[in-house]
Formats: sequence, C-alpha cells, structure tokens
Amino acid sequence: MGSETHYEAVVDHPDLGELRWGLWEYPVGIENYHATDVGPHAVIEDFEYGLGHGEPEPDEWVDYSVPDNPFTIFMSSYHHTGDLLADHGSNKGGHLVNRLIFSHQVTAMEAYLADRLINQVEADADAFQRLLDGDEDLAKEKFTLVEISKEPALVQRKVREHLRSIQYHNLAKVDVLYNIALGIRILNLASDKASLFKAVKLRHDCVHRNGFDKDGNELKHITRSFVQDTADLIRSFVQAIEKAVLVRS
Repeated sequence: MGSETHYEAVVDHPDLGELRWGLWEYPVGIENYHATDVGPHAVIEDFEYGLGHGEPEPDEWVDYSVPDNPFTIFMSSYHHTGDLLADHGSNKGGHLVNRLIFSHQVTAMEAYLADRLINQVEADADAFQRLLDGDEDLAKEKFTLVEISKEPALVQRKVREHLRSIQYHNLAKVDVLYNIALGIRILNLASDKASLFKAVKLRHDCVHRNGFDKDGNELKHITRSFVQDTADLIRSFVQAIEKAVLVRS
C-alpha cells in the first residue's frame, strides 16, 4: 500500500489574488479529499482535477527474476548499511536513521530467505517434488487436463507464485518450507532465535507505526549499537543458512 500523497498548487491571480487548490490521496491512486481555497472570493465552478485511474498495473512481483547470488547481495547490503550506520547513525534510540537502517537489515534477511529458497527449488527437481508433496497449500491446488495442456509449465508457475506469496518475516513458516524442500531447519541455525523474532516485530513497528509500538509507546532503544548487534545477528544467521544450503548441494 502506498503512502499519503498530497498535491497542491498556488496561483497568484492579478485580480483575485492568491488562489490555492489541493488534493490528497491515501493510498496513492485513491482520491479521498480535495479542497479549493479562493479566499474571500466566490467559486463559480469547481472543475474536476482530471485525475483518472485506469486498470491497476500488473503485479511486477509475478515477473520478478530471482537473482543468482542472493547471499552476495545480502552481504553487500550488510556492509553498506554498516557504513551508513557508522556515518549517520546515533546513540539516541529514537533516531530516524537508526530505524531506517534497522528496518532495511531485516528486509534484506527476508529477501535472502525468499530468493535462496526459490532458487534451490527451481534448480533441484527433488526439492521441487518434496515441496509439492509436503506443502499443504500446494496440495490443495487442482488443475484440469485442459489447463495443463494449454500451459505445460503450469505447475512450475504455480509453485513459483506460491513461494513468492509467502511472508518471509514469518520465520516459523519459512523454517517449515526450508525443511520440506531442503531438509534444513533454519531456526536451529540461529544463535538467538528470540532476538530474531523480536527484530521482525520491531521492524513492523518501525515501518507501520513510525517507531511506536501497538500501545503508542515510542521505541527508544534502537540505538546505533542495538542496530549493529542486530545486523551481526542476522548476518550470522544468513551465513549459517548459506553454508547449510551449499553443503546440501
């Protein structure tokens, strides 16, 4: 869902003075309020702004090309965010830059988990079959012979779409998927599972509540050192998963 967008224009009319109009959208693309301010003058006609919305764009995630090197991408992100934290982070626990970097680090972990699993399943026929046999959601899928004849790669596409639909911050579910497909219990590889689950929850508060918890309390403990410690924890977790995947391969 997009964030709020506010369009506003001010015109200095030679006779009427300053004219102002504005339009707000939330989510982006949904007009929910507009206002016309002509000061002490009367509005003769309030015209439509012409903000037309056609059919929504197709979900780009469907055509997303999974990178061949998710671990390299993750490590690059780890180093770049570490540099940003050192240069622009703060010892104040409510600092915006700290929250932004922290949120990105958790997101980078989720991206790695998704890309690595999808790559392995698509490259390994046995892993693909194990996922078909063991995943309850995929087991519910039913196709007719006509559908299969029209699209020979229908099953592969459905599996790919299913894996892309997973919320990879749900570490418990991701652990189950990795175990079904690859025989790897990723949560057993975490040195501190409780802190990983806490990081995912805090990221939600940072992104969706602007740094406040569900009770309205400001998160004041996301200091530079906390963010770096969490980044190191996530890095160790990802490194352990990568090693397990490579050993299995």
